[in-house]
Amino acid sequence: MIGIEKITKIDKKRIALMDTSSISFIQSLQNKGIKIDSILKDYELILIPGWVLAEIEDAPGRAEFIRNLVDGGYPIYYIAEESYSELTGYEEGNLYEIVLASVSLIGQIKSYLRKLSEGRDLLDMEEYKEWINKLYDEWPLPKEVLANGRIKKKNAGEVSITILVEIVSWYYPKTETLTVYSQDSDTYKFYLEAEARIRKQFASKIPEPVSYKSNDCILCQLFREGEIKKEDIRECRKDERKITYSKEQSDHSTVLVTEMLDNDKFIDLIKNESVHIIF
Repeated sequence: MIGIEKITKIDKKRIALMDTSSISFIQSLQNKGIKIDSILKDYELILIPGWVLAEIEDAPGRAEFIRNLVDGGYPIYYIAEESYSELTGYEEGNLYEIVLASVSLIGQIKSYLRKLSEGRDLLDMEEYKEWINKLYDEWPLPKEVLANGRIKKKNAGEVSITILVEIVSWYYPKTETLTVYSQDSDTYKFYLEAEARIRKQFASKIPEPVSYKSNDCILCQLFREGEIKKEDIRECRKDERKITYSKEQSDHSTVLVTEMLDNDKFIDLIKNESVHIIF
């Protein structure tokens, strides 16, 4: 196990959640000699869900990278999925709805959860720790046995981080910054769908806003701060990929755009200071 302390409560205001894809990317930046301090320095708490931590440990170099960050003073902690109930004050009926919303785009898991609650009041279900562990044990999506013996479960990390960000968003109103670091489009899609569904369930509550920081967001930040040059972007970035961004128009209105951009077009785009990369 990586030497990361486990926590069961959140008492910080500037929070980042990180998945495997973003950690691997930041590691690759550091390996190229690029300074990464400006990426992580603004957070009081950097959280890694348990299933994401398991994925990190599949690669020894990635695990060592995280360990070195912890040793360097970055406030990185992990939280086990069975501890999510404590974060909600043991409101397990609401937690079930958050989990259900977080998997709403995955039919097999959604059906599995529906069967757990079929014919019973949510308050009469078995404890959250019991059914969430059972869900991960019986994971109804494709599995793969890795060389280290761990069973990799499709979308497990993405689901875990989506549940966690929704909990923090809805249950921690003093949060000032809540940012998810991910390059995984499923993670972003799961969040958008979950947020829309939970708003209907918790109509009387107001969530704290959530931002996502993709690899392109990181590159844009580093480029504008002068930490990297055009050549670094071309080396670090896959030549063409879809991004979503906002841009100020000549009439001072703001337009939302999603399009495929190669490296040259991406570089031209981020030179415009009115552009904000969303994902």
